[in-house]
Amino acid sequence: MQPPTEPITTATTAALRGDETRLYRRHHQSLLRVVAHHVIAPRALIEDACQNAWTILLRRQPDRETVFGWLCRVAIQEGYRLSQTERRHAHLEELSDADGWDALIAAHVTIDDQLEARSALRALADLPERQRQDVALLIAGFTYREIAELTGVAPSPTSTST
Repeated sequence: MQPPTEPITTATTAALRGDETRLYRRHHQSLLRVVAHHVIAPRALIEDACQNAWTILLRRQPDRETVFGWLCRVAIQEGYRLSQTERRHAHLEELSDADGWDALIAAHVTIDDQLEARSALRALADLPERQRQDVALLIAGFTYREIAELTGVAPSPTSTST
């Protein structure tokens, strides 16, 4: 899930203080909970973010009095970074062959369909208010006779209802 981290060497790390194991045992579960609360992501990504924070702790050796707050801040930032990276790289291999791309496409509307819809909306907007109301009622499923009764317009004797 995450890119491999560089090995910890004496050139890339401050001197270890010897309390790292104790800090890990004391704070790891709490750190996972805090990061999961702040970063909405899969559990594996949250764990990766926390592990990155622990690795950064080994390299930087922050002040031990504020180490948990420091870990939280670093792990949350790592969580956001990993989450953004994961969103950027779509998992195309997970899409099924049958309808995988259909799930990604918002609508199956061609440019011609969009132009025709805009033209119809312009024509509708040009109608007088009463006619727009009648068309809306017709689209809603009312018959011509029901529309006439609702709007208070008497139907002509030659009109038929549908």
